[in-house]
Amino acid sequence: MIPAFAPPRQEPSLYPVRFDRTARFHELDPCGDVARTSVLRWFEQARRAVEGRAFGPARPIVRPPLSAVRVELLGPVPAGASYEIGVGVATISAASFTCTYGLFREGECVALGESVSMHSRDGMPAELPGDVRHKLAAIGGTRIPGREIERDPARLVRDAYPFGVDVRARVGELDTSRTVGNVALAGWYLDVLAELHLDVLGHVGAQPVGCTLDLLAPRSLSVGHLADVFYPGTYRVGVGVLDVDDSSVHYACGLFEGVHCVGLAEAIGAHSVGPMAGRRAVELAHRFDGLRMRR
Repeated sequence: MIPAFAPPRQEPSLYPVRFDRTARFHELDPCGDVARTSVLRWFEQARRAVEGRAFGPARPIVRPPLSAVRVELLGPVPAGASYEIGVGVATISAASFTCTYGLFREGECVALGESVSMHSRDGMPAELPGDVRHKLAAIGGTRIPGREIERDPARLVRDAYPFGVDVRARVGELDTSRTVGNVALAGWYLDVLAELHLDVLGHVGAQPVGCTLDLLAPRSLSVGHLADVFYPGTYRVGVGVLDVDDSSVHYACGLFEGVHCVGLAEAIGAHSVGPMAGRRAVELAHRFDGLRMRR
């Protein structure tokens, strides 16, 4: 289970660096809200601003750009609203630092995030320079540690996932390190979860899908990068169910190149959608039993 963010992080004043943002049309999902990947991209832009302050124009290449990233939606993120993005540096270790993020609409926190960036030289982890550590410390913010997620080693096995889809890397998904970027990888996991939901909905009877897929999309996504993902290349995203409670379903995801695991992710989303115009209520909790992780 993915632990919740701490409530104290839901105050704009706790973030020392803040930006204003209004969603553009291409950043919306099919239902007209700001897409989850767009929120992740906003947080990534905030992280790059922090790196610019700490490293300056001579900032070295950070590989991988992120070793972990997480986003959690706390409320609606509609189009047309003005948003404020807050970012701060939560923790600094010998070769990495953690940033925490908040997304606010009229002072209300609607999303939280965090990321872990690894510093490296010549492709190997390297100690952060003293002046960089000092500048990062000055962007301190909340000082709340990032959440450690315990992952079963069995999740590194491709056959442990009962559902999977092959994904081919595209050149448009590459970042400046010429590997598939973290926002694109998060999109892979979200796309395959949508494929799973579409597969499960196919057993519910013929009715308009409409925004049902968007309402079933996870509100929380946590991604861990184990190795670089390259173009060209074909990968497999596996998905399994960890737990189902009264209101939510907890997913485990794995990204594989052949039999080798190059990434892991966890997600939490709803397993039911209320009735809307032209569509009856959908309840899928009992349909996830056959999708539990294999042991």
